[in-house]
Amino acid sequence: GGIGIVNNPRARRNRSRPALARRLRAQLGDEGEVIDASTPDDLARAIERFRAAEVDVVAVNGGDGTGHFVLTALARTFGDDPLPKLLLLRGGSMNTVARGHGIRGGPERILADVLAARRRGFPLRTEACDALRISADDGAEPRYGFIFGTGAVVTFLERYNKSPRTSPLRAALLVARGVCSALVGGPFAEALARREPLRVATDGDDWDDASYLAVAAGSTPDAGFGFHAFHRCGEQPGFFHAVGVTGSLGQLALSLPRLRRGRP
Repeated sequence: GGIGIVNNPRARRNRSRPALARRLRAQLGDEGEVIDASTPDDLARAIERFRAAEVDVVAVNGGDGTGHFVLTALARTFGDDPLPKLLLLRGGSMNTVARGHGIRGGPERILADVLAARRRGFPLRTEACDALRISADDGAEPRYGFIFGTGAVVTFLERYNKSPRTSPLRAALLVARGVCSALVGGPFAEALARREPLRVATDGDDWDDASYLAVAAGSTPDAGFGFHAFHRCGEQPGFFHAVGVTGSLGQLALSLPRLRRGRP
């Protein structure tokens, strides 16, 4: 048993607080191990080490991107064997998946709560969540995660990640900028409005042919920045919620209040 923590030193927030990994190691003591993983090879070795140690919890000190890589490495290493519990320490700037499952606080607070429960012999609060398996046609191994997006989703995140400092406030300001740009036909809106001709099929049924602003899917309700675009993902085990955006950018902007509340 024990807790294995994957620390991503390259995560933006970890670069600004390099002492955090040392504090997590001190906090964990002999109840587990913290391993730095800066590359996919480092991560693969860390997961192999955790499997050999038979840890029952793998924690992630990084953002949503780090969580996606850790989940993929776990799936590749464990194969058909049950995975250890995944603990998201909210070490990123967005922490979308953690927020969607009610995880609050910072890395040290979250770890302290888990350690306190384990030391008292209390069961950990867990929630089952289906993962998405994403495969490409180029023969690469599949990747695993909880949110997938194309088109405007990618454009928005690329612009967000170029910000000198990422934060929920910065995200809100960028959303507001996108709305204003859509209203006046500005260059940011033009970048978001590039359309992709895609063929989409679900359960054997083709969606109507269209050029999409975005196609997104999720097995956790929060699509990022507090927008509950995937509000139906938990209706049945083994399912996820997919959304195709075919309207104009202006129509999408007018729909944002409903998207935030998780309404159709």
